[in-house]
Amino acid sequence: MDNRNELDRLSAEFKTLYDAFALGCENADRDGRWNAEENGPMEGYAFGALTGAILSLMVADGNVGERETEYLDQTFGFDYSVDDLLALFRFSTRDLRENAVTNVKDAADKIRLADGALAGSFADLLSLACKILSESDDGVLTAESDLIRRLEEAARE
Repeated sequence: MDNRNELDRLSAEFKTLYDAFALGCENADRDGRWNAEENGPMEGYAFGALTGAILSLMVADGNVGERETEYLDQTFGFDYSVDDLLALFRFSTRDLRENAVTNVKDAADKIRLADGALAGSFADLLSLACKILSESDDGVLTAESDLIRRLEEAARE
């Protein structure tokens, strides 16, 4: 199977899993299991942590590729350009990386308190998004592999 077809399949899988996760978040909000007053809606909170992690992973190697950007946009419904992401990299790569791990850990902990199954789904979504970006990159450097490991650990702790 060609890599583009596999990436398209993974992106579609992400969207399906995310839709189910979003419904679970909606239910947690409605049932009062999530502190929306403090954190905002659960889905928005989780989406922020996921996208922050993925953006930090994309810029971890200091190089943002066209295909990475295409799959970021396709998977998350964004409209970034390579130049947009490079500007983000120049702005705050170290802070972005460290904040991403912390934000994923905080989000996973808060989601776990509201709903253990949703916390597992959040971790699965993060892992799948990392896989999509890894496979859309021209090569994964040690810094990127290390960040993926740290993000996945933070989501599952």
